[in-house]
Amino acid sequence: MDALAIVVPVYNGAADVERCLGSLARHRPARSTIVLVDDASSDPAIAPMLEAFAGANPGVRVISAKENRGFVKSANAGAAAAPGGADILFLNTDTEVTEGWAEEMIDALARHPSAVVCCPFSNNATYLSLPKYQQENELPFGWSAQRMATLVRECAGELRVVQGPTPVGFCMLVRRTAWQTWGPFDDAYGLGYGEDDDFGQRVQAAGGAIVCAPRAFVYHRGGASFAATPQLAKRRRVNGALLESKWPGYFARTKAWCQDNPLRPLHERIWQALLAPATPAPVHVLHVIERWELAGPLRAQMLETVQATRDFALHTILVPMPDRGAWLDAIDFEFEPGMRVVGLIDFERSFAKFLAASPANLVHFRGPEDWVPDALIEMARKERAVLVSPGEVADVARCAQAYRRVAEVAREGG
Repeated sequence: MDALAIVVPVYNGAADVERCLGSLARHRPARSTIVLVDDASSDPAIAPMLEAFAGANPGVRVISAKENRGFVKSANAGAAAAPGGADILFLNTDTEVTEGWAEEMIDALARHPSAVVCCPFSNNATYLSLPKYQQENELPFGWSAQRMATLVRECAGELRVVQGPTPVGFCMLVRRTAWQTWGPFDDAYGLGYGEDDDFGQRVQAAGGAIVCAPRAFVYHRGGASFAATPQLAKRRRVNGALLESKWPGYFARTKAWCQDNPLRPLHERIWQALLAPATPAPVHVLHVIERWELAGPLRAQMLETVQATRDFALHTILVPMPDRGAWLDAIDFEFEPGMRVVGLIDFERSFAKFLAASPANLVHFRGPEDWVPDALIEMARKERAVLVSPGEVADVARCAQAYRRVAEVAREGG
């Protein structure tokens, strides 16, 4: 393993800093140094906390700025202070690292011939967010970051590297050669936002690749690194305009990648595991319906069906959603044990791809006969067991009986 320098820009947020440093102490990779850059924190708890961490852990250096310079300059200062030859891993303070996080990122870089930047999955990392794609996620109730990391790694299996469109700067591993060639972060981005994307565009313009490590998960509370940034919304707009002016088409390219979402199969495996965290169910029903409701007979019947089949079936409810330009392929908007509701954007075009990614072994089309094209139903029949019900509200007992038959076949290995 090559030498690694972990650069952590710090500005206030003592509780976040304490959690981040505690996780680093537990899951620090071998042959690594840590550079803590205190950006003139006004919180009196910060300086002694950093010094105590450095005193208790060898190979930790603390840099203290005399005045607040913002995230970009702090990150650049930390990289400049890193040992020569070491790869650089930038880490926000509002994070909690988990077992194997850095090792998986290093491994992902080694597996891709042109990769020079790598990021992990997280609960809050735009297109690398899990389980809800492109959303800020809380950890499941009662779960630790480590438990979520274990689940992500199990679901990723042998999927160890995926190429992405841009870095997500909350946790970003950069090869030393790439930093020497295309770094540092551009000071034009001021206090922060967009500097990681800009760096990623420089890398890709020269033929380098940005990748993610599907087996790595780092918890990210989100926003803390810029919480004290004045006029934050304005800064995002200004820096976004700067990014597009330097790299025309950046937003269109990134949006297209996010809408295509090659990570969908992994998302669906993770959802399956979350729906049944204790014992795998033999049946996973993909209900394809024309609409969903927050209250009413359709919802009541579906909840009753979930309850009646809880011991042997999981349920994903798939609803068509209009394409309003969102940077995603599908949006998850409801989840409880055993049941999840997801809106599929551009349904007729996207259904085959979603079905291919889904672990569901039974597809139940419900509603008026003419709302789903026959070609999609026939395509589904070639891939999975299929039921077709003429109405939205189906008889619970009959549904349970049909699902149980599929469960019995699944248990017998058919």
